[in-house]
Amino acid sequence: MSDDTASRELSQSAFQESFGKLSPVILAEWQQLDAGALTATGGELDKVVALIAERTAHTKVLVRRQLEELWQVTAEPPRRRKGATGASRLRDNLHAVLPDAADEVLQELEQRTAELIRELRGGLLKDTRTRVKDNLLFSLLVTLGLGFIVGVIFTGWNFRRDR
Repeated sequence: MSDDTASRELSQSAFQESFGKLSPVILAEWQQLDAGALTATGGELDKVVALIAERTAHTKVLVRRQLEELWQVTAEPPRRRKGATGASRLRDNLHAVLPDAADEVLQELEQRTAELIRELRGGLLKDTRTRVKDNLLFSLLVTLGLGFIVGVIFTGWNFRRDR
């Protein structure tokens, strides 16, 4: 995104000018909306904000902020950084199919997922192991209780078997 696009605020006239380009993006972002209700607003920013806030559980301030972000992305989508190499052949093939903005979103999601997996493997599993080791008696009692409950569910209360 260029600096002048990021610094411009979403005005009523700018929104109405780009309403044709924004309509499909708005409908994709909020599936609760129907195209007829959106076109009935006539591209007026306040009416669109009120419609989206009415159909979703979002406040008007949040909806307006999201609309402004969508407007900025559609006005001038972010460009791919020069010198960035693809992680795999699949990503290189997707460059031709996906727009640049979607590529950036996918790359950010991959990074966040990798961070979450690192946290999960590192912190959460080690923390769980130490808690089980610290509370060994409690862990054994819970395991025996769960085993008893599962045994009762599968065999029932009748322990006598006809032979």
